[in-house]
Amino acid sequence: MAEQKSRLSKSWIIGLIQLVFVIGIIAAAVGFSSLLKSGNGSQSVNLAELETTGELNVRIVKPVGETYAPELKLNGTVQSQAEVTVTAQVSGEIKQVGPLFKPGSMVPKGTVLFSIDRSDYLLAVDRAEAEIAAAKSDLALLQAEADVAIEEWAELYPGREISPLAARIPQIEANKARLAGADANMASAKLNLSRTQVRAPFDARVLATSLDIGQVVAPNQMLGRLVSLGSIEVVVPVSSTQLQTLQPIVGRRANLSPRGATVAMSGQVVRVDATIDERTRLSKLYVVPDDTTGLTIGEFVDVRFQSDSENDALTIPASAMFAQGRVWVIDNGVLVSREVRVIGERGGDLVIENIHLGDGIVALPPTDAVEGQKVSSRDPKMGVAGSVANAAR
Repeated sequence: MAEQKSRLSKSWIIGLIQLVFVIGIIAAAVGFSSLLKSGNGSQSVNLAELETTGELNVRIVKPVGETYAPELKLNGTVQSQAEVTVTAQVSGEIKQVGPLFKPGSMVPKGTVLFSIDRSDYLLAVDRAEAEIAAAKSDLALLQAEADVAIEEWAELYPGREISPLAARIPQIEANKARLAGADANMASAKLNLSRTQVRAPFDARVLATSLDIGQVVAPNQMLGRLVSLGSIEVVVPVSSTQLQTLQPIVGRRANLSPRGATVAMSGQVVRVDATIDERTRLSKLYVVPDDTTGLTIGEFVDVRFQSDSENDALTIPASAMFAQGRVWVIDNGVLVSREVRVIGERGGDLVIENIHLGDGIVALPPTDAVEGQKVSSRDPKMGVAGSVANAAR
């Protein structure tokens, strides 16, 4: 019995201890929850104070005005405005093909491209000469007969006018017409004879040929293609903004670098396209190279223009642009957004037209910056040095 009472007493003590432990855990939880609530309340007060002050710590740069001549880099394509199809004007067998009449060759003006058999055309010239000689002989005979007839008429019928028929006038006129026809035949025969040799009409480059010795050709048959060296141009697509930067554009010099070539060349803008492509919204510049011998039709060319100098330009870090064409400027200790016009690049930085800087340009714009927000500079002396590199670090 005593042992049973002892066991009950121990169980009661253990239960009491457990109850106290549970009550202690609950009290600790309630206290920790109150502490968290107290902490949140103080944090909301701090955020409210920050929103009220709204002051940001930023890095600024105050670049110095400079003179800048932007270089505009564009791409062009070599094209020709005068491509000629080579044809024969007379028929015959090819007797000779010029050594330069091959694709890719440069042919000076007047170079013989190919020759056609001249035999038939030499005979035509001989026939025309014989016809002229016969017409002249007949005309001389008729003229002599006319002189005799006029003398006899004067003896037989003194004082009377001789008739045209008796004076051989119609016969003489007919023979003169015959002689004129013979002269025309001679000119035609000589012209056809000259056409048996086909020459380059200008300084050209051969694009294609389809001709060999022994081939019989007909008039107007295509035998090759030439491109005039004087008509080779570099066509350069250009936007309206780029075009405005290069004004005045006609007469402006350009540096040309064919892709893969080691030697650069120069050229001059001769005209601007009068229309804009509806799809690309680009216009075209036409640049005539000073030397076209190293250019191939259809190849790409890097084109560089040096525009006129921009006075009072500014160089700013590219990171200063927080939106398209806009930067933050500190003016009287607050943020003010300013629109800028980019006119070039230099070593990864942007070159812009000069603007009112105030206390400086924000080099690294905060993402949460707003217009009119108060700011403070981490390094106020940095703007005096005008170091873009230091401001961008």
